[in-house]
Amino acid sequence: MTDAIFKPKTRDIETEVEINAPMKAVWKALTDAEELTRWFPLEAGKNPDGTLRMSWRDEFCWDSRIEIAEPNRHFRIASVERLTDQQPAPDAAERSVTVAQPTATDFFLEARGGKTVLRLVHSGFSADAEWDALYDGTRRGWKFQLWSLRHYLENHRDTPRETAYVRIFLNKLSRQEAWQRLFSTKMLAREGRVENLLPGGRYALHTATGDYFEGVVQTFNPPQEFSATAENFNNGILQIQLDALFNYRDVNFYLFTYGISKQDVNAIESRMRGLLHKLED
Repeated sequence: MTDAIFKPKTRDIETEVEINAPMKAVWKALTDAEELTRWFPLEAGKNPDGTLRMSWRDEFCWDSRIEIAEPNRHFRIASVERLTDQQPAPDAAERSVTVAQPTATDFFLEARGGKTVLRLVHSGFSADAEWDALYDGTRRGWKFQLWSLRHYLENHRDTPRETAYVRIFLNKLSRQEAWQRLFSTKMLAREGRVENLLPGGRYALHTATGDYFEGVVQTFNPPQEFSATAENFNNGILQIQLDALFNYRDVNFYLFTYGISKQDVNAIESRMRGLLHKLED
């Protein structure tokens, strides 16, 4: 008698987006390192072993092995997401403990009504409860990233992206408390309100740094995420994201721009970094 092979239960994330762009443009955006940086990671390239490397200022690194590459049809990567050695305070409340495990991401393309439909399947997430936070965060993340891909291809195709990115760790505040402070008059909403916003509605925020953002809301999900177009930055994207993963809680500010100078974007990043570091004062 032989022992039965134990296969842990897993769950998948599946979603799709319709993009008004040629299939070859969508394929290139998924598979070309330079194109990837225009909608997904901040940096992308190849490792010495040929695997694909995507990173966010070296805080998050995602190494992927390309398993299937059928042009304009099917792209599959097998990957492990890992964190660098930058660690937040260990006593943070509202945290989730997880360990990264290999997952696979499939991108399927098809033509439909003159547009390209991209279907994504991200598989291999453990069904154990301790993986709930990672699963939910990844699900929300793909929803945003596919919108970012569509926004890039339909509005800024072939244009490099400049990003203002600030990440801080929370040591004292819960996510709910941090969210309330973020959108207070002392931080991001010196003028303007975000209560009761709905996707498709308009917003306008005057921040305590003197910066101004306005556009159309994509996601309003307190205390986790606010994302919207930033029309006054050449129709860029603004995202505020609060996460609780891997023993930490953090706040992430992103302003994704196209056709805006690196100098101007860096200046915004500097002002936002100074502002967000006062969040728990």
